[in-house]
Amino acid sequence: MATRLARLVLACCWLLLADANIYRYTRQPLEPDVIQYRRVGMYAPEDSPSSGPPGNGDSLVKVDVTFSRLSARSSGLIQVLIFHSENMDLVGYQEPGTIQKTYCCTNSLRTQNVPGCAEVGHLIVSPSGSAAAGGLLWQRDLTFGVNQSTSQLQADFEVEKSGVYYLLFSSCDLSTGVVFLNGATSWVNPYGYLPGELFHFLPFYGAMSLVYLSLGVLWFILCVRYLQQVLRVQTCISGVIALGMVETTTWYLDYVNFNSSGLRGLWPVVIGVLASTVKKTVSRLLVLVVSLGYGVVRPTLGAVTNRVMLLGLLYLLFSMILDTVSNLSPITEVSVPLRLLFILPVALLDAVFYWWIFSGLSRTLSQLASRKQTAKLDLYRRFSRVLIASIVLSAAWVSWQMVVIISDSLDDRWDSLWVFDAFWHLLYAVILMAICFLWSPSKNNLQYAYSQELRQEDEGEEGEGEEAAAKDPLPDAFAIEEDVHDVDVGTGKRH
Repeated sequence: MATRLARLVLACCWLLLADANIYRYTRQPLEPDVIQYRRVGMYAPEDSPSSGPPGNGDSLVKVDVTFSRLSARSSGLIQVLIFHSENMDLVGYQEPGTIQKTYCCTNSLRTQNVPGCAEVGHLIVSPSGSAAAGGLLWQRDLTFGVNQSTSQLQADFEVEKSGVYYLLFSSCDLSTGVVFLNGATSWVNPYGYLPGELFHFLPFYGAMSLVYLSLGVLWFILCVRYLQQVLRVQTCISGVIALGMVETTTWYLDYVNFNSSGLRGLWPVVIGVLASTVKKTVSRLLVLVVSLGYGVVRPTLGAVTNRVMLLGLLYLLFSMILDTVSNLSPITEVSVPLRLLFILPVALLDAVFYWWIFSGLSRTLSQLASRKQTAKLDLYRRFSRVLIASIVLSAAWVSWQMVVIISDSLDDRWDSLWVFDAFWHLLYAVILMAICFLWSPSKNNLQYAYSQELRQEDEGEEGEGEEAAAKDPLPDAFAIEEDVHDVDVGTGKRH
């Protein structure tokens, strides 16, 4: 019984590769006593955020499948259900004190007079939800007679209420044997094939691609105008902007194709994941090296360069794995141990980034204050405010996400879950724009270069300041090593 129950709950390994809204089946096995399902967000025509080509204004689930079996020595039964997520309680039976559901009627449950368990070998469906009684569930029963090896279902289900809909294929009758599915199911919203959960990403990525394009054009003009004064940090910023343009444009085109064809191409996903991962990695490295004073306080990172590169490579690797899994299947569909295996390394590496960024930023601020480099100090103080604000916003957003996940059913918020991911894209863009503003190319660029500023005090006070700077300790394992000397361009002095 326990094994059979586990098989029911762990149904549909094929769901993990859901990469389209036209789901094609080619000899997909459906074993006895197993439930396979799909879930898709659907808009009713009157609630749809958009309507028209490639859609036709209707909201339909089209089922065109053929069931075939190898052994036809006995009769058999396949049941197909479509229902709204709010009617999930009408399907199956949950024993008191357990978290698992039993979906197939057994002799034991029938003896207990479980509601909906009228016939052994059938799905447990509450009488109030029975399609035969004009209930809330759309149900079709496909029977196999003795010596009958195939059965076909062609039907359309009209969506009249917006929400998450489930499609279930069940083989509760053990005498049916192993059945193979061939055909397709199509989920069509009024605007096209894009699932309702993903629709808002289409205009979002379109808008973000325009934002990065506008930022890139403006940044390019400034870099060309002040080409002789461009700093290395500003060159790195150019790379991050270019990656943002590639990423958002790729995802936008991917969703446009997904909406029009119902199929999701492999290469757009690969390019999108690669661009996203590289952008996140380079963005973090950019913030880190700026916090450590690269290009502003000193010309190189010295011996710490290898540690920075190692951290970046590790983050790139684990983040790429997580993003690939997330785009091939919903991360919530992955088992908890695997989910932790994918998420924990990225979370730990993020923690290392944050600690190192603020540790380096604090030390850089102390160095600039002790050397009385007022222009650079003011720049880094504004930069630190941007980072602190982003950390506060991130913490608040993560806390809100946890409250939503713990307190509410995700199916109830199906059409707003996209903002969980959209927020991070928007936050990265805002931080990047703030960095572009602070480090924008100008005729005064050289005052932020790694050369030492002249102080406003007399020579005696300058000597004391240099001595204080020379005594500045290096407590962090990740701190910049003092193997590079700053040179005053105006005087030629070493500091």
